Amino acid sequence: MCIRDRYRAEVTLIDTDGAEHREVIRVNHPLRVHGSPIYLIANGYAPTITVRDPKGEVVFQESVPFIPQNNATMTSLGVLKIPYGLSYDGKQTQLGLQGFFYPTKVENESGAWTSNYPDLENPWLTLNVFVGDLGIDDGVPQSVYALDTTKMTQIAGRDLDVKPLKLTIGDTVDLPDGMGTVTLDAVPRYASFDVMRNPAQEWVLISALTAVAGLLSSLFVPRRRMWVKARVVPDGVVLQYAALARGEDPMLERAVEQLREQHRELL
Repeated sequence: MCIRDRYRAEVTLIDTDGAEHREVIRVNHPLRVHGSPIYLIANGYAPTITVRDPKGEVVFQESVPFIPQNNATMTSLGVLKIPYGLSYDGKQTQLGLQGFFYPTKVENESGAWTSNYPDLENPWLTLNVFVGDLGIDDGVPQSVYALDTTKMTQIAGRDLDVKPLKLTIGDTVDLPDGMGTVTLDAVPRYASFDVMRNPAQEWVLISALTAVAGLLSSLFVPRRRMWVKARVVPDGVVLQYAALARGEDPMLERAVEQLREQHRELL
């Protein structure tokens, strides 16, 4: 897969026979494969981050998807959750990192960082550091894109004595209190796709057309109630015919006559 821009992605499709061919997916222009549309939902950066303990052992190494907060500049936000392998103040602890990624970092007048271009012209990553309970052991599902800090203590951040960790591609920085190190290995791109498959859509269409046809027939076909009453008289039996229409029906009398004639033929 190759992300050309935030509106277009080039993908390589591999058929069951091993043949490969490249296709392009654009926003609102899905790729159709064997009748199934594939939509480009979102894309962004997924920094590859490695966290090591004081002994140099790797406790975390993944490409973490960061969610763009501004599609024009791709300033992105992401979190890392490391549940084991590190200690703080002599005790085992869980580690949470809240990251801000700037593809083309610039500094505004207030000293805050931002990005002014969506491509990797001057990529930088800042990380706020939290220690404590991530809340992942309570059995309650939580988002991988959000960090619950209610049971955590921030030990590195903009408003603290220890400032956020700052890295560009290839940098390695130390975690506070000698907890270990963090390395920004690379910044690959990622994309989110939605693959749709609805084998029953033809039947849904047929059912909808049938329902519409039934509705139309109810509007144009007159609704009537017909009765035949047999009354005993001294000379025999007298048959009486009647009908009732739901609304105004100019053909009602003719319908009663047809019923009488057909019924008499049967008798």
